[in-house]
Amino acid sequence: MVIDVIGDCVEPDPIEVEAGEVLLRGPSEGAKVRLTVTGLRVTGGSLCLQNLAICATEENRVQSGQLQCSDCIITSRSGCGVLCLQKARVFLTNCEVSNCMRSGIGVNGKNTEIELHRCAVSKNNFSGIGVNHQARSIILSDTRIVDNGYHGLWLNKGVMVRWLGGEISGNRLSAKDGPGILQGWDNS
Repeated sequence: MVIDVIGDCVEPDPIEVEAGEVLLRGPSEGAKVRLTVTGLRVTGGSLCLQNLAICATEENRVQSGQLQCSDCIITSRSGCGVLCLQKARVFLTNCEVSNCMRSGIGVNGKNTEIELHRCAVSKNNFSGIGVNHQARSIILSDTRIVDNGYHGLWLNKGVMVRWLGGEISGNRLSAKDGPGILQGWDNS
């Protein structure tokens, strides 16, 4: 299903995807269309977002489904920009996850797969990216993690993240903390 969002709108209920494939896209030129929503809930199937500014009043959650975003801005007034639960698959390209009440990206479930390419994770109240559970794969490529309230990245024991360049700076407590490994990152 393809839905073209041509103007700013408010959706009072969460956008829920339990099966199938849904594409929400804004116009390819001009300012991003603002979609104010309770939250995104992907519990199966696939939700693809293009050229949108997602302003969630609650947390955006992915569990046992896939969220794919390109050229989007994501924020949450009362939770994580994207909370990844069990078997979540999240792929962001040219996106900004910022100004969230908690972490920009939070991982609280096992067997997740997360890739960020040319993204910015900034100005979130907690850490930019907080990973509490071992993931199948986390890759950060040409990603900026800056100006977050806690750490740029917080990685729990047993967590390994592949760093393929970018910037981690200006985070209030530290660039990286926790016993997990940020492979490929040079803290000098």
